Amino acid sequence: MRNSIFILLLSSLILCPAAFAVDSNCSSFADNESSGDFLIALVSSASNDSLLQVDFDNEEICTLDRDRAASDISDQAVAEFHINASQDEFAVKATVEDFSTWLRIDTEYSEELLLDRKTGEGLGLTEAEFQGDNSQLEGQDFFTEFVDTFLIGSFEPRSVEASIPHFGVSYEHYQGRGELPVMPDAAAEFLTVGTIGQKVLERLIITLDVAESKMYLE
Repeated sequence: MRNSIFILLLSSLILCPAAFAVDSNCSSFADNESSGDFLIALVSSASNDSLLQVDFDNEEICTLDRDRAASDISDQAVAEFHINASQDEFAVKATVEDFSTWLRIDTEYSEELLLDRKTGEGLGLTEAEFQGDNSQLEGQDFFTEFVDTFLIGSFEPRSVEASIPHFGVSYEHYQGRGELPVMPDAAAEFLTVGTIGQKVLERLIITLDVAESKMYLE
């Protein structure tokens, strides 16, 4: 019995400093406020070998030890990310209805998913726009449609609705975000066609591998 108590006490002494070390590497969103995009500022200020864990629901950011975190993130879904600096845009590789593209992550957008009109039409998501009773949508600029397939990298959020501008509504996805690169400019490859918003992000804990430009999701 005494041996068991001694082992428990010894384990506590060993584990507690590690726990405090992890806690000391965490901060709140409020401590990381910036004038531009939140995620861009976070990645830009981090060292190149950083692993940054972002918990949107609890509004907490932690810097992880790469060696200790490796086994934890190895089984998680993963997505590529890219920073479009001139447009102040954090872009992530995604799939919508089997269409592989780039989407903007915007912590200021309150809904789930926003797609520009051209993309919505190309994916057949606007076909039901004028069917049935849409009187409740009168006066609104956007309508919503469930997407059958939505992936962020290899991660699949469930039951996601896409907001799409109504026919004739003027919507500029890059309005106020600077001059856009044009083809065949390499930067144009990463331009986005929509936005992932708060209602998806609050379900996620993501880990950003700055060196590899990869985002792990759980």
